[in-house]
Amino acid sequence: MENYANYVDLGEVIAVSRVFELNTFQMVKMLESDEIEVYESKEAFMEKYGDKERYEEFDDWCELNNGKVFAKVK
Repeated sequence: MENYANYVDLGEVIAVSRVFELNTFQMVKMLESDEIEVYESKEAFMEKYGDKERYEEFDDWCELNNGKVFAKVK
């Protein structure tokens, strides 16, 4: 488990928790247990998973307006 507080701020946690329909506590727990992956950019995300129409590895994913990508792992 990485210290997610070094690269994710509270506003991002709140915004993404709304997209994933979680409360902030659930979101934090999922970050701590690596059930949600965070990428600094869409390019970093694409480098790992490729450019696909559908990502079967995830329940959901979203890109914030600052470029970060959050992916909820199945």
